[in-house]
Amino acid sequence: MMKGYSGVMLHVDLTSGKFEEERPGEDFYRKYVGGGCMGAWYLLKGMRPGVDALSPGNMLVFTLGPITGAAVSGSARHCVTTKSPQTGGFATGESGGFWAPELRFAGFDGIVITGKAAKPVYLWIKDGKYELRDAAAIWGKVTGEAQDAIRAELKDDRIRVALIGPAGEKLVRYAGIVNELKHFNGRSGVGAVMGSKNLKAIAVRGTGKPDFVDPGRIAELGKLGAKRVLENEGAAAWRRYGTNLNVAWNSMIGGLPTRNWTMGQFDGVDKLTAEVYNETMMEDKPGTCWACAQSCKRDIKPGIEVPWRIEARYGGPEYESLGMLGPNCMVDDMNAIAKANELASKHCVDTIALGGVIGFVMECWEKGIITTEDLGGVEARFGSGDALVRLAEMTVTRTGFGDAMAEGTARLARSLGPAALRICVTVKDKEFPAHMPTSKGIMALAYAVNPFGPDHVSTEHDGCLVAPSEALKNFGFYDSVPLPETLDYEKTKLMCYSQRFVSGIDTMSVCQFTFHTWTIYSFEELLDAVNAATGWNYSLYEFMLLGERRINMMKAFNAREGFDSKDDILPERLFEDALVNEGRGKGRKVDRANFMRMREEYYRLSGWDPASGNPTDTKYRELGLGWLVTEKA
Repeated sequence: MMKGYSGVMLHVDLTSGKFEEERPGEDFYRKYVGGGCMGAWYLLKGMRPGVDALSPGNMLVFTLGPITGAAVSGSARHCVTTKSPQTGGFATGESGGFWAPELRFAGFDGIVITGKAAKPVYLWIKDGKYELRDAAAIWGKVTGEAQDAIRAELKDDRIRVALIGPAGEKLVRYAGIVNELKHFNGRSGVGAVMGSKNLKAIAVRGTGKPDFVDPGRIAELGKLGAKRVLENEGAAAWRRYGTNLNVAWNSMIGGLPTRNWTMGQFDGVDKLTAEVYNETMMEDKPGTCWACAQSCKRDIKPGIEVPWRIEARYGGPEYESLGMLGPNCMVDDMNAIAKANELASKHCVDTIALGGVIGFVMECWEKGIITTEDLGGVEARFGSGDALVRLAEMTVTRTGFGDAMAEGTARLARSLGPAALRICVTVKDKEFPAHMPTSKGIMALAYAVNPFGPDHVSTEHDGCLVAPSEALKNFGFYDSVPLPETLDYEKTKLMCYSQRFVSGIDTMSVCQFTFHTWTIYSFEELLDAVNAATGWNYSLYEFMLLGERRINMMKAFNAREGFDSKDDILPERLFEDALVNEGRGKGRKVDRANFMRMREEYYRLSGWDPASGNPTDTKYRELGLGWLVTEKA
């Protein structure tokens, strides 16, 4: 009998209301493991090319990993994969929280959802049993109210709920899925796909426990992680300040996205640091995910009433929210940022995309492309906290001009004409996270070539090469590269190699804040946990092949949808418009010719066709994906 996994994937056809239990077998689990790799297999096998992302023909796949349910820090994650309504290509979103282990305790390794329900429903799973229930009474409710109503109806406050908000119901193209109201599968519009299927939520309750080969070793690793959080200086700082440390770090290198990506430093940065947030806005202790000692969540304290009332249950802004809703919009009012973040949580939208589109609208308003009349009386002035909150509310509810903003920056820019397109900062129609390619050369390449669009956690960042760690030396990186803004061959190689091990982390459905080159656990300890759970002898080499397999499957999906090297390109603003801020970063832009050379080097390092940027048949066969070649033929 297979260990670690439940051995069961639940298939749900919302159109017919029928269920099916699939038992894939151990070979399938070992090859595709979990996360977006397993999700990609279902999409490639179960969907025809060209399906509209918001049609019943799209699939929505929830997957776990081999150590989900093990009391080890960082193990409580799940992945959602689908076709993105934002990019038109592959979408994958990772989330922590409490929902994933509950699904494992209920007896399942994942859920494959197809079709569309005739009316709003939610899926109820408890200890191996399942049913679709009427969601008419909660359709239209914000996430907190809907979660409360589900738990009240089912008479169990311990139920874990993954759900969408009104934004997903209204098909905001960057709507997300949330569990426990503050743990998000946030990007690429996975919540809009869920809304298009009339599926409000997946409620789960499980009382079983995973069957591990070596539970004693699992327990040892759990204790080891908790010990290191207390003893390791970096882990302790991460627990205390979390991702908001990036505010000061990115500002120091001239890489804090400011004024819709025209500047790399912000005069109001001192009001937005991790220390200021902790002192003025944060709960007494950080929030966390199931069984995680790292505890990095920036939970907000109750009782904030002025100038906006903020409900603490929806969590507080992490760095990406602070960066995109703050400096990108020139807003230094922490309360306004927290309120916009709360609106995003209630309605469940991606704060990165929301901050991106609001910053874009502010610049359009400044240039006269959009008027106050267009915005229903809102003066979309850079730096206005009131404008930030009002534009956020319009967008998440699709009210007035917010209906166009809900389509995302790229679609809005195309509707406004060439002048607006010129200042649009997206790749594959998806907004950038709050790390600037002009200050981190690796991000320039990563944002362009990543299959699911610009993403800051799909690869290592430049700073790790200032003094390569022992972990990086394991991958053959020995020399210091002190300038973060450069993009050269060594960084291109690091981007290529680290993309594979980060992809492996995500396929295992564990957290990068506990399993990485700089965290409390090493890759060897991750594989130790996997082997203790399953009885396998998973090696680092197999782990790297796994990560590469996932990347190539995502690329295969995109290639079917017509993507190639023409889509792996940065927006004109980054090549043409030098940063105008004073101090570090002033005058920077991305060197187009060098970028194109390094992109070709990346394609060659990946074993892909250097012209199309897509995998070759040889690469597919090397990774055990020969079936993709057969199906293509």
